[in-house]
Amino acid sequence: LSIALSGTVLSRCPACARNFANLYCNNICSPDQSLFTNVTRIVNRTTALGVRQLAVVEYQCYYRQDFAD
Repeated sequence: LSIALSGTVLSRCPACARNFANLYCNNICSPDQSLFTNVTRIVNRTTALGVRQLAVVEYQCYYRQDFAD
């Protein structure tokens, strides 16, 4: 859903949409997240089923220059 919404907003710039999707997928799906992500803020939350969980609400990402380029 998030990618679809951003795609709509970025549709006038296909390169921007691809770059955003690439960053999003790396942030969310990469098996190497621990190498470039630093969690800076978490909160306690309760799911609709009453299960208490920790949720990440803020993080920092560090990318190599060649990835950013």
